[in-house]
Amino acid sequence: MEQDNKIYDVCIVGAGFSGLVLAIKLARAGLLVCLTELNRVVGRRILSTGNGRCNYTNRRMGPEYYYSNSILDFMPDKQCELRDFLREIGVLERELDGYFYPITNQAKTVRDALENEIETLNIDVFLDNRVTDISKTDIFTVTTHRRKILSKKVCIASGGLSAATLGSSKIGYKMASKYHLKLTKLAPALVGLSGNDICLKELGGVRALGAVTYRNHTCEGEIQFNKDGVSGYPVMCISRFIGLDELDKKVASLSVDFVSFMNDQELENELKSRFARNNNLDITKSLVGLANEKVIQIVVSYSRIYPDTLVCKLDDEDIKNLVQNFKHFSINITGTKGFDSSQVTAGGVDLDGIDLTTMEAKTEKGLFFIGEVLDVDGICGGYNLTWAYTSADIAANAIINEV
Repeated sequence: MEQDNKIYDVCIVGAGFSGLVLAIKLARAGLLVCLTELNRVVGRRILSTGNGRCNYTNRRMGPEYYYSNSILDFMPDKQCELRDFLREIGVLERELDGYFYPITNQAKTVRDALENEIETLNIDVFLDNRVTDISKTDIFTVTTHRRKILSKKVCIASGGLSAATLGSSKIGYKMASKYHLKLTKLAPALVGLSGNDICLKELGGVRALGAVTYRNHTCEGEIQFNKDGVSGYPVMCISRFIGLDELDKKVASLSVDFVSFMNDQELENELKSRFARNNNLDITKSLVGLANEKVIQIVVSYSRIYPDTLVCKLDDEDIKNLVQNFKHFSINITGTKGFDSSQVTAGGVDLDGIDLTTMEAKTEKGLFFIGEVLDVDGICGGYNLTWAYTSADIAANAIINEV
């Protein structure tokens, strides 16, 4: 076990996006900073964000894009500052409908730029160092499986339980409990769903636009079906609620609206109009253009109508069944694909125990928490990296102002 006599101003536990941002901001202000990281490289999880393209922020920003057990009115809009910060270290941006990516379309660009800045600032980085404990006397001692690090302050940026193969860690939660902070329930978020409903075997491989509803939570976008589950943007955005229900073994069914651009009455009128236009067409031909071809076949089948039925043979009950199945198609799901497949963790260190103007624990002076370890998670669209930056920036400003 190594121990350096050096006493750092701040030791940051975790060299992910939030930890790297915090280290850079503090080092630029002249503080002596170090990072501990259980992986052999910094920013490993950044490489998987945005399907490898790193959608790092969004022009549409606000508390309404985030979930927490606490009120998030404190959260400032930092997306412009984040874009400026990344530009400063060489990341040129590409905007696509309000979503911001590196112009290279590679997440590696963001990770490499952050690593280059860390090296330029001569920040000590202890890679392959798994933190096992954080204790405090006059100052903090951060113990890893390789060394002891002395520091005046400690910031935990260790992330959550998601993506274990990329280096997830429970240390943030363990230290929160040690220092008497409450934890909320933890569940996978931004994750696909599992199911064994027979309709999934029929819809496997289909990508269809629509709206997905789980209980009272709805999101719209491209839905991706496979033989053992459902994924896609709208599913990912509401998956946290399925994950939380899965903890209590009370998972409900998923409702899919394949014609979300019309309400029920408008769809009924559309169907009657189509059927009246040419009442000698069979039903599948009459419905062409309303939804994905495979979806039409499934909806017709689930409405108990033969695909070669002429529309002149349909009655009002048939039309109501079609509306019901197009607009409220029910899929039985068993839960999520789990933490290993998730992009972020829902829940975390309860914000009631954190001074939200500084990110410092109310129970221990000098101990800070930022990023995913806290009870804040965003929907798809760059919101979680924006939160990582926002919380790091709040902590950086508070620590610098104390010096």
